[in-house]
Amino acid sequence: MIRLSTLFLLASVTCASAQDVLDTLRGQYGSASDPATSCAANPHDLDFMAQPPHAMFSWSAPWTDADGNSVSYERYDMLSVTDNALVLRLEGDTRRTATGDRPIWLLRPTTQPEGYCWGRTDWPSVHCENQQVRCEKATS
Repeated sequence: MIRLSTLFLLASVTCASAQDVLDTLRGQYGSASDPATSCAANPHDLDFMAQPPHAMFSWSAPWTDADGNSVSYERYDMLSVTDNALVLRLEGDTRRTATGDRPIWLLRPTTQPEGYCWGRTDWPSVHCENQQVRCEKATS
């Protein structure tokens, strides 16, 4: 009985921690390096859906990605949430890793600057690129 209640408590803490991570990440972001998708020019909103678990990105206006596609919305299957990363798979992604698998993306929260950057499970663990910064919240 003690073991079951301990497992339940641990599961509750894990769920609460995951929800805290998602609540912290929810918001508006812009690229730190690409003026076309910066906070000033074309920010994106990051939001989450619980069932099924998804991370959703929506831009104010369409932009052209590295493959030449016009993008205004992306949805990622959320595979897991940890304190230091969201583990995601882009829906409809045609890219492949060196082993032929679909890439598994790591959205890693950053504090300096506040925002996030992107890694992948097939990249070195310290590799994090495409820094996105949190856009300033409007004051009322």
